[in-house]
Amino acid sequence: MNRSRKTGKGLPRRVYQKHGAYFFVPAEPMLDPKDGKIKRWIPLAKIAEGEAAMLLALGNLLQDDALNVESMRYVCAEFKKHKLNRYTDETKATYGRYLDTIGEAFADFSARQVTTKSWAQFLRQNFSAHPNTAQKYTALARKLFKFVISELGLREDNPIDQIELEDYETTRRLILPTHEQVQAIRQAGMISKVRSDTGKALPTASGPMFACLVDAAYLLWARAIDVRTLKESQIDGEIGGYIRLKPSKTLKTSGKSVDILITPAIWDVIQRARAIKKEYKVHGKPLITGFVFPTRKGTEYSKNGLFSMWDRARDRLGIGKDSPPEERIQFRDLRALGATDAARTKLPIEQIQTRLAHTSPQTSEIYIKEVIAQVSEIDLPLPWPTK
Repeated sequence: MNRSRKTGKGLPRRVYQKHGAYFFVPAEPMLDPKDGKIKRWIPLAKIAEGEAAMLLALGNLLQDDALNVESMRYVCAEFKKHKLNRYTDETKATYGRYLDTIGEAFADFSARQVTTKSWAQFLRQNFSAHPNTAQKYTALARKLFKFVISELGLREDNPIDQIELEDYETTRRLILPTHEQVQAIRQAGMISKVRSDTGKALPTASGPMFACLVDAAYLLWARAIDVRTLKESQIDGEIGGYIRLKPSKTLKTSGKSVDILITPAIWDVIQRARAIKKEYKVHGKPLITGFVFPTRKGTEYSKNGLFSMWDRARDRLGIGKDSPPEERIQFRDLRALGATDAARTKLPIEQIQTRLAHTSPQTSEIYIKEVIAQVSEIDLPLPWPTK
């Protein structure tokens, strides 16, 4: 039971008068929205402004639970502020969206109140049909609660450590595009939709560079992010030289990088991209950029920008969301296609492992064996008459 207040009788709970102003005194220090500082005494309004101004400020303050230093919305905001800077811009944007979702879903929870069960319910209600997304959210939440424990000191245990994810097992993508499918999408990216007014399709401005991105992804066996962010400084020499590829996925783990021999095919793609860049103009002046496959503004293609071009090309071929999975091939399938084509030539697994920047041959074997069936060539005749 709250004890009777000795001062400020008649005022709302936890509101006091001091130095000619009304102040709110929370049970725990909280964020003052006016200056972003944690305070024990939050100024509301001057006494001269009247109680109406004080009540309005108090109402605005109390309805914003993001200012409560124990609320999940506050915790998510602090994690954004202090822990996302070490990630790439794309990862920061993705994690930012995830944290906003978590903050809203647990708006009525303090960081102390989140349990393993409540997180399991959150996954079941939102991601039962999306196991990969469920795993990504859970991995981020584990980091979030480590932050809650070590830096905010709001609890001693991590509720995510005991979460059961058996129902969210992901399977490796088994769909492998054909060369004809890739060629069709590549060509479709060069031409716009048929215009309703003229009945004609026109060449797309980004089509030639899109074709270079497709070709490079296949030849380098590189992930989309590593192709679209490839810089001229990573290219050493011409044919017979090397491209230093630092896969983003291994940057913070094994740190593996690979020098890829510049073959005639790879050199042709580089030369085509450089010729395209020479035609780009910014404010009437020749484009200056360090990216090998830039946008017309000289920047790297964003993840959404590249994938949107790919999706639009598929759409022009009549491949939509309702099409069979084997037709809805993705840009990332180019990496698997390149590696698989090499494996079909009986290339040693060690060379495939090196090119894929895998840390073990077992990983590469798993990657390859799921798309290449073993061959049996036993010639066994029937031991009995067929007539």
